[in-house]
Amino acid sequence: MSSWHFIKQFCSEPRTIGAIAPSSKKLANRMLQQIDFDRARVIVEYGPGTGVFTRQILSKINLDKTIFFGLELNEQMNRIACTHAPEISIFQDSASEVRKYLNHHGVEHADAIISGLPWAAFSEKLQDEILEETVAGLPEGGFFSTFAYLHGLILPSGIRFRSKLKQHFSEVKISPVVWGNIPPAIVYWCRK
Repeated sequence: MSSWHFIKQFCSEPRTIGAIAPSSKKLANRMLQQIDFDRARVIVEYGPGTGVFTRQILSKINLDKTIFFGLELNEQMNRIACTHAPEISIFQDSASEVRKYLNHHGVEHADAIISGLPWAAFSEKLQDEILEETVAGLPEGGFFSTFAYLHGLILPSGIRFRSKLKQHFSEVKISPVVWGNIPPAIVYWCRK
């Protein structure tokens, strides 16, 4: 997807596209840094979009041994994600439906959930809904990784989201700033 098309999607659907540029490979590496890919047998990605995180995950797993699927609500981004990763299922649905798709794959929990969702653009109700379903979709010790743009950390919704992570997870770590991303971001590494 060209930068122009990405910006057009951001302008037309800012609630589902939270950035003006795709995530960088540096951010993808930081997002996945804490996952034990030798043990993770079920991985879910929220908002695969242009596939930056998806490609990094695919480079680290064996699809014969690991269930990996994505949830992408935005119709245009879903088509792009499916084109970039035809080897996995990417469902056009909300992340709040994660347990429905875990059941679809015959499993109760994901070992790791990676999120590229624009949390600061979400209402408090939607943040709660997705986080509650995420926690329910993870086993004890399950891993959740997401990120926030540096400028969004001071917004009320960004502050609220960080607080919610600490309420929902037993451990929340914050990465150093990923300056090689536009805009710069931090990663939240969370354990249930």
